[in-house]
Amino acid sequence: MVDAFPAEARRLVLLIVSEFNGLAPELEGWFKTSLRDLPETLRLRVETEFVPLDWETLSADQRRSVALQLDYQHDPANAQDRQFWMDFFERLEALKAQLIQWEAVAAPTAADLAQKEARLAELHKKIALMDLKMQTARGDNLPVGVHKIDGVGSQSAVKPVSATRYIAYPKAMRQLAERLGATPEELAAWIWSGPKDGGIAAYTNANELDPPPPFVFMPGSGVKDYVAPLMACWFKEEDIRLFKPADRYITGAALIDRWSRHLGLHAVAFIQAKIAESRLMDMHPVYGGTQGTYPEYADWPSLESGFFHLSDVVQIEAEDFDAASQPGEKSPPALGTAEWRKQKAKAAADAKHDKPGGSRDKQQRIRDIWASGKYTTRDLCAEQECAALDMSISTARRALTNTPDPSRC
Repeated sequence: MVDAFPAEARRLVLLIVSEFNGLAPELEGWFKTSLRDLPETLRLRVETEFVPLDWETLSADQRRSVALQLDYQHDPANAQDRQFWMDFFERLEALKAQLIQWEAVAAPTAADLAQKEARLAELHKKIALMDLKMQTARGDNLPVGVHKIDGVGSQSAVKPVSATRYIAYPKAMRQLAERLGATPEELAAWIWSGPKDGGIAAYTNANELDPPPPFVFMPGSGVKDYVAPLMACWFKEEDIRLFKPADRYITGAALIDRWSRHLGLHAVAFIQAKIAESRLMDMHPVYGGTQGTYPEYADWPSLESGFFHLSDVVQIEAEDFDAASQPGEKSPPALGTAEWRKQKAKAAADAKHDKPGGSRDKQQRIRDIWASGKYTTRDLCAEQECAALDMSISTARRALTNTPDPSRC
């Protein structure tokens, strides 16, 4: 007799689970009926299960929606699904709490600011993806496969339509290559610079999120290949169509090849010499620089993988190279060709950024401020002066890379 009760209890539980009778199917055909006109068994179920809602104050569609939600909540078959959503909302709240904490974190240095911005972007993306999942599920606890549209059950969800058209990386890269002669590495440089500094904005998950979260390179991630992450990027179609780069870039590998053609020139050593003279700046979207600046860091990206401002390269060639030593001088490109458009774009960009108040003028001004000895660190100089010069903190800090320490005598 001792074991009979547990066995009977288990049998009853299984019976209840197997014989669960949903309220919505029982009410089908009765949703427009007044409560007093319902069959007695249905009336009693409605009076018991709809509390505290009043049947008479609800429309037929609202009554159906409530019945479906009640069935979902009471059906033992949905226990695992309900637990999933409980855990889901706990994770979502935890992410939002982290977001608040990171927004309040101080960023006294450029490195701290970069880490903060990267972490905030990562949290925003995770929250946006979870919001999408709620949106897809319609957020109203309906049974699987049923979505509510204007209060009526339907078997399909409505995908939101964005007014902004986005294109994926392959299409964007092809258009930029055809129009500007751009390379994937150069596109990475433009993304790293950002729209404020003459670059371009990139996004992720634009096929499913509206608006999509911004794409950012992750400082400190240890990733040396900065082109591979671009495969997940999306771009505003209009941005790509109208994009006019403020600066052009050349990779270290291409620069070594370019300068190796000069008689007697050791390209790598020459590049390192120009870096030491603060006439070239090697850049990398994840690490900030390369072994060209930090040869003591064996785990940093190679000089070949970084990129340089093409305008700095051209200026060095004009000042340091004998015109007669220029290898393979070419005749001017034909009018209207891709090379002609490239040269025209470069000339226009140079004219814009060489004028007073242009990007090169701003870079020189921040370097002059640093050389004055007013600040003890480059990070502090960039943080304190960037606003007055209308520069982003990252651009101001990059301008101070490889600058000599000021005299403090």
